[in-house]
Amino acid sequence: MFKIYQLDSKDPLLGRRYVADEDRNIKLQRVAGLAYRPGGAFKLTAGEAVIPFEVDDKDLIDPTTGQEYILRSFDTFGVSPTAKLLGKIESYDFSDAATKQSLLLAAAEALIIFGWNYDGPSREDGYIRVDVDGRILTLRDIPHE
Repeated sequence: MFKIYQLDSKDPLLGRRYVADEDRNIKLQRVAGLAYRPGGAFKLTAGEAVIPFEVDDKDLIDPTTGQEYILRSFDTFGVSPTAKLLGKIESYDFSDAATKQSLLLAAAEALIIFGWNYDGPSREDGYIRVDVDGRILTLRDIPHE
């Protein structure tokens, strides 16, 4: 289950906070927002694997409820020019498609807890939605506190 944690000292690039599932040894941190377009670059650490990726954010309105929400979709997974430039985080080669899919789903869950800026659990369900290969996930779809 992903939760938001705080470091004792601030990392110059990644800041002070991170999202982690300690039972699965997975951690997510934002590397940077992306200039000139919505979204951001992130680093997912799963055991020894360090996986950079980028997401696109769209501000939308639910046609049924009228609720404003942010839809995140993955632009890249395993590579991030922004993370490489700013954090020297190299591309990651997945051992197989199943591993990549499993880690993509974990990244989506972590992004929901990340929320807008490390605030996902305090947001209304559905405010952050993450598209994983056409499947839209929200806070109610993942285990959390």
